[in-house]
Amino acid sequence: MKTEKQLNALIYAIERYPEIGRTKLMKFVFFVDLFRFNQTGETLLEDEYIRLPNGPVPDIGFSYTDNSNAYLSVTCEQIGPEHCLYQYKPRKKSDVSLFSEDDIKLFDLIIQTLKKYSTQSVSDLTHRFTLWKEAENSDIITKEKLRLDEYEYDDLESFFYYTRAAKDAGGVTEYPGDDACDMVSEEMLYLQSESMGRPD
Repeated sequence: MKTEKQLNALIYAIERYPEIGRTKLMKFVFFVDLFRFNQTGETLLEDEYIRLPNGPVPDIGFSYTDNSNAYLSVTCEQIGPEHCLYQYKPRKKSDVSLFSEDDIKLFDLIIQTLKKYSTQSVSDLTHRFTLWKEAENSDIITKEKLRLDEYEYDDLESFFYYTRAAKDAGGVTEYPGDDACDMVSEEMLYLQSESMGRPD
């Protein structure tokens, strides 16, 4: 079931971010599970990750994004002796019925954030986590190792919610007055509720 979910999540990300490269696509899957595991104690798309130089990658996603298959058309433009620029086109539409409303909100948050940052910045974030620092290349990172400490989880939230919060703040054109009701964006309410439900 997680294979089907992961493939449809990959297609969903490509549909909404057609220019997404392979590294960011792998990070999309990883960040979905990193958030989900730290909020609920369970992963959504993958149970194990492989430690590679650019960060953790999902085995299923990595294998399905290397060459064209029934789900994706894959092209690779060689841009150096060791680098390839991947481009993807879905061969099927994503089946969003596999996901909850909260899943889709999380997907959209991660996709929008990935659009804002360079691939290197996204990889650098994963390198700050103990799960990557304490593993060797090609080591298996089990889902239990996805548990972040409080500092790491704050770092994760700040990276993904800063852009949205800054955008919300930029949309305030005038001071509403002392007697105005407090307004909180739907995304911030979602973050607050998920954080409160995060297991210790």
